[in-house]
Amino acid sequence: MSEPFDVAIRVGEPESSQLIARPLASFRAHLYASPRYLERAGEPREPADLKQHECLGILRAGSWTLHDGTNTVPTPAGSRFTVNSVGMIRRLATLDMGIVPMAKEIVADDLSSGRLRRVMPQWQGTPIPVYAITETRLLPAKTQRFIEFLRERFAQ
Repeated sequence: MSEPFDVAIRVGEPESSQLIARPLASFRAHLYASPRYLERAGEPREPADLKQHECLGILRAGSWTLHDGTNTVPTPAGSRFTVNSVGMIRRLATLDMGIVPMAKEIVADDLSSGRLRRVMPQWQGTPIPVYAITETRLLPAKTQRFIEFLRERFAQ
């Protein structure tokens, strides 16, 4: 970030830096894909099946950790795409490009419209943290209130 800012919202673990990360929420990731992608590539039934699929993830993710309540399975998540935007990854999934791990809150509109559907419903990903990022610990009252507002909204 080269320009001054009051608050940035970061989905995922923040990079180590001089910025201050304040936790806002944590969302459980589920796997989603478009119906047309699944028709073309087949539907995975278990984590090992994902090796044959396009697994859309954020820039630094080379594997996913999936949980089914009893088991925890590290799963390679290979893709020909490398992006750093949750919105772009979601969009690629709606364009039939692969399987994406996302919080249901992020893909709610795509689920209701039928652009995406849940894959391997018994499995879920590691919780995805959401942070408010600031440049300093000393914040104006309006910025503190905004961060409190975000925490309350995410809690709902």
